[in-house]
Amino acid sequence: MSKGVFTLSLDCEGLWGVADHIGASTKSINQSSLSEVYSYINNVLSHHSIKATYAFTTLFTQDEANILKYKDSIQSYINEQDEWYKHIFNTLHNENLDGWLGREFYLQAKKNSHEIAWHGFTHHPLGKTTKESIVKFEASESLKIFEQESLDVTSIVFPRNDVGHLKLLGNSGFDVYRKGVIEQSRLHSNKYYRVLDEFNVLKPSQKFKSSKKTPMISLPAGYFLNWPSGPRRLIPNEVTYRRWDHILRSASRRSAQAHMWFHPHNMITAPKMRDTFESIIKNISTRMDNGEILNLTMDECKRYYNE
Repeated sequence: MSKGVFTLSLDCEGLWGVADHIGASTKSINQSSLSEVYSYINNVLSHHSIKATYAFTTLFTQDEANILKYKDSIQSYINEQDEWYKHIFNTLHNENLDGWLGREFYLQAKKNSHEIAWHGFTHHPLGKTTKESIVKFEASESLKIFEQESLDVTSIVFPRNDVGHLKLLGNSGFDVYRKGVIEQSRLHSNKYYRVLDEFNVLKPSQKFKSSKKTPMISLPAGYFLNWPSGPRRLIPNEVTYRRWDHILRSASRRSAQAHMWFHPHNMITAPKMRDTFESIIKNISTRMDNGEILNLTMDECKRYYNE
């Protein structure tokens, strides 16, 4: 009988992920704070022998000189009235990349044998409403960098959880992705539901369902680790811990998946999140030691569920 699975996927993007709303709420995200939080996460995972899928926005993994080389090609898409690339181009034009450089975090994750997954080239949404030409650009430029770095990347975490163009991306070599939360359940399109749902301490794990209809394997969307900011600050840490404890017990009993995800920079803007993260990771480590649950990356899940 198969065991329950715990998967941790991290949306690694720095300021690329919030390029369209840089402001007071993102002021604390810079090179120094990013370096500290990525080291913190790495230390917690290493201490408990937990492996993760680090889904990096490709340009976030590059140094400043390499990033600036793409200024002209990104500018060409502005002429197609693409709003996202306007924000990216303005940043590259000003050459102020404090908070946009994540190469050291990428190399650290790679060195520690975590899976490296794809989170877009510039974090442009890749959903159904995005032009195919843009998706091709994002994928092809990323694949060139993967080849230069001898990196085999087959897993996708879609920027903004906006899933689309699966056939095109499947033909590009990707074969597994994390479902978007709305793709998993339409209820998640309601922001009030998302907050109220955090109080559900009887939340179940999610079953993997194979489908021949899609050109790629889709893993359960998983659950966002509560980010205690805005209305979410009202949710006590104890409630978040109990919620995840039930998800993990459910995964063990049902041979299902407990898939956690968040953005590392969430722990910069809401430091309280670290307390629940550490306690939940410790819980997972204990369950692994007891043989109750397996810890698999997204790529490993693909093989495990296909056995």
